[in-house]
Amino acid sequence: MQEINKNQFDSNIKNGSTLYKQLTRNYLSFVKRMIMSKRIILFSALFICLIVPALSQNKITGTIIEEANGKGIPFVNVGLFRQTDSVFVSGTASDDKGRFELLAPNGDYRLQVSAIGFQTFEQYLTVNGNQDLGQLKLTEGTTRLGEVVIAEKRPLFAVEGEKTMYNVAEDNSIQTGTLSDALQNAPGVEVDVEGNITLRGTSSVEVWINDKPSHMTAENLKTYIQTVPANSLDRVEVITNPSARYGSKADGIINIVTNTKIQKNEFFSFGVNGSTRPSVSPWMSYVWSNDKLTVNAYINGGYSTWKGNSYVDQSLFTESHQLSSHEIDSSNYNNKSFNTGGYFSLDYEIDTANSLNIWFSGWPSWGNNTNTESMFRDEFVPDTLTTAFNENSDAWNRNFFVNGGLYYMHNFDNKGHNLSVSVNGMGWGGGNGGEITREFTSPYSYRKIMRQESIYNSFGVEGEVIYNRPYSENGEISVGYTAGFDPEKQYLITDTVANPDAIGPYIWNNDVYRTYRANFSYLNNEAFITLQQKFGGFTVKPGIRLVSELVGGVYPDSSQYNFKKHFFSVRPSIHLSYRTKSMHNFKLSYTRRIAAPDAEELSAFPMYHEDSYSSGNPDLDRIFTNSIEAGWTKYWNSFGSVGLSAYYRGKTNEVNEIQIASDSSMYWLYGRPVPYSYPVNVGKSHNTGLEANIMYRPNGFFNMRFYANLYDSYISSEYDGNPYEFEMWSYSFRLNMWAKLWNKLEVTASGYYSSPTQSLFSERHARYGINAGLRADFFDRKMSVFVNANDIFNWNSWGQSNNSPYVVSTSNSKFNSRSVSVGLTFRFGKMELEQRAKQGGDEGSGSMPNMSM
Repeated sequence: MQEINKNQFDSNIKNGSTLYKQLTRNYLSFVKRMIMSKRIILFSALFICLIVPALSQNKITGTIIEEANGKGIPFVNVGLFRQTDSVFVSGTASDDKGRFELLAPNGDYRLQVSAIGFQTFEQYLTVNGNQDLGQLKLTEGTTRLGEVVIAEKRPLFAVEGEKTMYNVAEDNSIQTGTLSDALQNAPGVEVDVEGNITLRGTSSVEVWINDKPSHMTAENLKTYIQTVPANSLDRVEVITNPSARYGSKADGIINIVTNTKIQKNEFFSFGVNGSTRPSVSPWMSYVWSNDKLTVNAYINGGYSTWKGNSYVDQSLFTESHQLSSHEIDSSNYNNKSFNTGGYFSLDYEIDTANSLNIWFSGWPSWGNNTNTESMFRDEFVPDTLTTAFNENSDAWNRNFFVNGGLYYMHNFDNKGHNLSVSVNGMGWGGGNGGEITREFTSPYSYRKIMRQESIYNSFGVEGEVIYNRPYSENGEISVGYTAGFDPEKQYLITDTVANPDAIGPYIWNNDVYRTYRANFSYLNNEAFITLQQKFGGFTVKPGIRLVSELVGGVYPDSSQYNFKKHFFSVRPSIHLSYRTKSMHNFKLSYTRRIAAPDAEELSAFPMYHEDSYSSGNPDLDRIFTNSIEAGWTKYWNSFGSVGLSAYYRGKTNEVNEIQIASDSSMYWLYGRPVPYSYPVNVGKSHNTGLEANIMYRPNGFFNMRFYANLYDSYISSEYDGNPYEFEMWSYSFRLNMWAKLWNKLEVTASGYYSSPTQSLFSERHARYGINAGLRADFFDRKMSVFVNANDIFNWNSWGQSNNSPYVVSTSNSKFNSRSVSVGLTFRFGKMELEQRAKQGGDEGSGSMPNMSM
C-alpha cells in the first residue's frame, strides 16, 4: 500500500491548485482583516455608503386612467424596459388612485402598462432627468361575441389537495422582483441572503421546476433563484406532506411553475464567494438558448477550512450495573478541503408535443484532516488501572460524485394529458487514510502507531415512467412505475507498527480484525396511482404506492455474515382541502410511510474500532410511520397570513442505536469491557404537536414571519426484558425579517431557538443562533454583492447526553460557525431570460452535493 504523508499531499495541492492558493492568500486575507479584526461596523458602513449613491436615479411618475370615464385604475402593472435589448429595468404597480412611480438612470426605454380587461399600453421615452408622464389612458379590451369567457381572478394564496399555492402572477406588488423575492412570500418557505432554502425550518427539501426535479445542487441553486424575474412565474406550490405520487425521501417539496417561453438567449456570469471560516469559491456559468434548444454549462472550484473541538465524559457499567470505567476525551480538529466540479445540460423541444432534457455533472473533492486528542480513563473491571494517552492523526481524503440522465415528455394535448420517461445514473465514492499515533503516559510510557486506508464507491441507475390523464374538467388520474439498482462497495485496510520505537524503518503488520471487504446492493421496484377530483372549492386526492425493496450484503472474506432481505410495503395517502372565496383554507391529510433498514444496519458483521466496536442487527424490521395533519390558514392580500395546524406522527419500529458494555467474551481483543453499539427497533413512538405560522406582509417587498412548534415526544420500548417509557415536551420558534429597499437592497435578519429533544436513551441539547445579512444589485442586476453574518454571537454548538442502562455520557462539539461570508457576482446577457442559467454559490465546503435538489 502506497504511503501518503502530509508533505507529499501539500506538494500535490500546491502544484495542482495554484488558483485556489492565490485566491485564498489575497481574497480571504482581505475579508478576514476587514471583518474579524473588530472592524465589521466600519466595513458595513462603507458598504452602505457605496450603495446609497448608486441608488440616485431619475424619478418617472404618471397616472393610469380609464379612457371611457377618466377614473384612476388601481393595481396596474407598470414595467420599464431598455429599447436596445428589452432588458427589464424597473417596475411597479399603481396605487388605489392609479398613480405610479419608477426609478431609472438616463437612457432610452419602452414603458409597458397592462391590466386585466384593458388593451396593453406602450410608450417609448428618453429619460435624462425626472419626468412626469401625466395621464396614461387605457382602452377596454374588445370581446368577440360567441366567445365570451369570464375568468375569475385567482386568490393570492390557496390550498388545493396536498399543495399550498402562492399565485405569483396575481401579486402585482412582486412583479418587479425575483424568484427569491417570491419564495420569501410562499407559506413556510425561507430564503437567507445567500440563497439557502428551508421549509418549516428544515433544509430537507426538494426543489422542482415545472413539475420536474431541478437536478441542481443546493449551492448551485442559490444564484439561480436570485436572478429569475418574478414576472416569469405563474405560481409556487409548497407540499409539506408529500402524497403517494412522490417517491421523495425529503420532508417537503417546492414546485416552481413558470409562465414564460424562451425565444433567444446567450448569457454568461461569473463570481466568487468567500467567508472568514475561511473559504473561497470562484465559479462561471454559460447558457445559450433559442425557441428549441437550451445549452447550460457551469464550473466551479473551492477551498474551505473547518476548525473545531469536542469533549466527551463517559461512564461504562457492566450487566450487573457495576462501574466498569470512566473516561474523559477532548479533541481539536482542523479540516482543509478543495473541490471543483461542473454541470452540463441540454434541453430540446422537438415539437409542440415532445421535449427532451439531458444532463451530466461531476464534483470531485480532496483534502486533509489533522486531529489531536487527549484521553484519561480509570478502569475498574477486570482490574483497577489508569490509562492516559495523547493521539495525533494526519489523514487525507478523496471523494467524487457524478450524476447524469435524460428526461422525455410527450404531451397528447395541452390539458395535462402526457407521458414522461426518465433515466438517471448516479455514482459516488472515494477514499481516505492516514496515520494515527498514540503516545501513552499511563500505566507506562509507550507508543502505538496505526494506519488505515478506506475505499468506497457506488454506481446506481434508476428509471421512471409517469402517465397523467384528465378524465374530466375537474378530475385527473396519475400512474407511475420506478425501478432502481444501487450497488455499493467498501474496503478497509488497517496496519499496525510492530517496532514503534525503532530508529530504522517501521515494520507494518496487517490487523486482520480491522480489515474487511463488503459489497452491498439495493434493488427497488415501486408503482403508484393517484386520483384528484375537485368539487367547487373542495379537492380530494387519494393515492397508493407499492414498494418492493431487496437489500443484500456479501463479505468475500467472511461469508458467514452474508445476508439478503426482502421488504414489501403498501403506502396509502389521502389529502382533503377546502377553500372559501374569503380566503379561508382548510386541509386534512393522512399518509403512511414505510422505510426499510439500510444494508449496514442489517449486517451482523462486527466492526472493531480502537476503543469500541459495533455491528448491525439482522432482526431489524421496517419503520412504519402514520402521519395525520389538519390545518386552517387565513390569507389577506394586504396583511399576510395566519396559520394553525395540528399533527400526529406515530412510528412503530423506529430504528435507534443503543450502547451497552461488552462482556468478558471481548477481553481477548480489548482486555476490558468496551462500549458496544448496535441498532434496535423502538417499540412505539410518536410526536403530537401544534404549529403556528404568522406572516405580516404589507407588500411584496417586506415581511416578518414567526414560526412556532410545540410537541409532545413519547417513546415506549422493551430492552433487556425491562419496559422503558420516555416522554418530553419540546418546542422551537423562529423569527425572520426580510425587506427589499429601493428595489436594490435586501436586508435580512433571523433568530431561532430549539429546545432539547429526545431519542431512545438520549437527549439532544438546545440549539439557538442569530444571523443577519445584506444583498444589493447594481447596473441593472449585472453585478450583485452580499454580506452575511452567520451565528453572530457564536452560540452554535452540538451537545448530547446518553443515559442507557450501561452507558452514561455527555458530549459537546463546537466548530467555527461564527463567520462572515461575502460574495460578488457579474452577469452579462439578457437578464429577463436568465432563468435558464445555472448560477454559482458554492462556498467550497467539499461535501457531496445533494443532486435530488
